[in-house]
Amino acid sequence: MDFYEKNGIIPYINAHDTYTVYGGSRMAENTLQAMKEAAASFVDLKQMQIQLGKKAAELTGNEAAYFTNGAEGALLLCASICIAEDSEYYYRKLPEIAGTKREFIVMRAQRNAYDAALAVSGADIVEIGDADETLEMELEGSINEKTAGVVYFASTLYQRGSLPLENVIAIAKKYKVPVIVDAAAQLPPKENLKRFTEAGADMVIFSGGKTLCGPQDSGVIFGTKQWIERCIRFGAPEHGICRVSKTSREAMAGLYTALENYVLQDEEKRECELREILNRISEKIVKTEQEIMLKIVEQGPVGQKYPRLFCYLSEKNSSEKIVSFLRKERIYIGEDRINNAVYISPLNLHKEEADVVADVLCKALEAE
Repeated sequence: MDFYEKNGIIPYINAHDTYTVYGGSRMAENTLQAMKEAAASFVDLKQMQIQLGKKAAELTGNEAAYFTNGAEGALLLCASICIAEDSEYYYRKLPEIAGTKREFIVMRAQRNAYDAALAVSGADIVEIGDADETLEMELEGSINEKTAGVVYFASTLYQRGSLPLENVIAIAKKYKVPVIVDAAAQLPPKENLKRFTEAGADMVIFSGGKTLCGPQDSGVIFGTKQWIERCIRFGAPEHGICRVSKTSREAMAGLYTALENYVLQDEEKRECELREILNRISEKIVKTEQEIMLKIVEQGPVGQKYPRLFCYLSEKNSSEKIVSFLRKERIYIGEDRINNAVYISPLNLHKEEADVVADVLCKALEAE
């Protein structure tokens, strides 16, 4: 009897994606072992942050790095240190605003649930542009003595209506305003681990619990030494607003090991493995002779570089009913209700699970 069964918790097969609500992703054995070893001894957490941050920066080609308890915790920390600047007094007073800088500029086209982390820090969000377009003069005209930073959410979901990142960075640097990039789910490709910092972003955030396959409650900030030093100075275990998002020694050990695994893996080989899983599923679906169209889409839900299998259904089938059928069989799959389609992400699937998903999906299609 495993942990879930013993405690009355229902496990599912995740053929949807690395979403938080499902638990993110699977950790490798060496990641779990690193966490176990870290838990066995006590350390100075700040010294661990500094040492692993240096190694993570070297590993990924960045100037500096800092481990957090997730991407949103990282966003809170980045916002807080921008407001506090270099003042411990200001930092300790957050979310009460002290000092002059409290505004973060965010494009309307990029507004989302995650920018709430900015507000938690005590910041004011200055929205520019509209859903269809943002002009450079709107960004430049919004920068003033109260501006603490510009926040950019990297995702294909927000491309329409957004300024290109390089334009944002150029304008922000002109006025010496830091740029924070939330790239939480922007992997693969692994070159993205340094692409945004190489473009000139001051701080770039990645989730540790998605494609990196680290602990779900982990994240990492890559950035310049100036800003990462402030993360180290003000972040947990120091007292202040960001102590609520402290990172454990186990999470740091797990994420660093997962980061090593990710950087060292053969991306072409990994992509072939993912395609093989999707091919196993599609071959079984084709044999049902159902009136559906299968298509491999060459990117993840926010523009990541990996394949997904879309099944476009006939009028006699309903994507909502198919998803419900699989959910009852303890399988999560994705749904594109507008196009009456369901889709499968191979990221979290073993081959044996792929066969189960294919068999149950075929039953669902035939039942319709």
